[in-house]
Amino acid sequence: MESGLPRFEGYPKGWFVIGFSDEYTPGTVKKHQYFGKALVAFRDDYGTLQVKDGYCPHLGAHLGAGGQVEGSCIRCPFHHWLFDQSGQCIEIPYTEKRIPRKARLEPWTVREQGGLIYLWHHPDGGGPEFDVPELPVGDGEWSPWQHHILRINTHSREIVENVVDIAHFKYIHGTHVGRFENRFEDHKAIQINQGTAYPRGGGKDEFELEATYYGPGVQISDMRGVLHSLLVNAHTMVDEHTLDLRFGVSLKPLGNEERTAKIAAKYIENLTQGFLEDVEIWENKTFRELPMLCADDGPIMKLRRWYAQFYSPYPEAV
Repeated sequence: MESGLPRFEGYPKGWFVIGFSDEYTPGTVKKHQYFGKALVAFRDDYGTLQVKDGYCPHLGAHLGAGGQVEGSCIRCPFHHWLFDQSGQCIEIPYTEKRIPRKARLEPWTVREQGGLIYLWHHPDGGGPEFDVPELPVGDGEWSPWQHHILRINTHSREIVENVVDIAHFKYIHGTHVGRFENRFEDHKAIQINQGTAYPRGGGKDEFELEATYYGPGVQISDMRGVLHSLLVNAHTMVDEHTLDLRFGVSLKPLGNEERTAKIAAKYIENLTQGFLEDVEIWENKTFRELPMLCADDGPIMKLRRWYAQFYSPYPEAV
């Protein structure tokens, strides 16, 4: 960092969402690529969600493309090598000789809570350094997640900057902002926002929200307006130019489960439209290391210094 500017090269450390719990019934196997690596994610027969490196150490088959769950293990679709929960190969069905000691799939740290599946990533292999909050979604007090995913050709840093970019709410989303504040506390970046939204589907919503990033890739918002909702906005980098944006909404039940689900579905439709408005910008912009800012642009450079703490080498946070 000779120039003193934050550099966002490679991938950040932190917790990242790779799915919602309802996407994985027991036996479900999914093929993923995140942080430039091939991964296999599956729920074993005992309900545990596991993530491991995706390519078999034998001849390179992807276990996410036809792999089968057996108890707490997964079997490669190519030559049926069996790997246990630690990632070690414990069976090669066509030989009785010693299994190669290095025949293993590297396991990843996974945390499943509040209906979300979090994956810990650290470019240097370190373990978790902070937590994500336990959310009460699906406990009867809040409805199950209604969720959606968009694959976007951009970098996570572009999405994170929305947390301080007060001006874009009016010009991109048609939202009037009355009160807007930002705080940075260790691994958290917080936005306080109060104003009036005009959903694309019609209507008017006087809202107030507190939106908190827990690390570089997971934002949880508590929003109160016509409805009381929890929102998740989670972006996980596929490679250095592409990411998956997952977002979901959970509502305080409205007394009727079917009506709550319909309203949540409409909410997701509006959120999708809002994100697509951002996508049009994100996919067609360049990143200015030294942007020409005006006095009312919000603390963009402070946000970048906060974000830089999750990259290696990690500079001091603000």
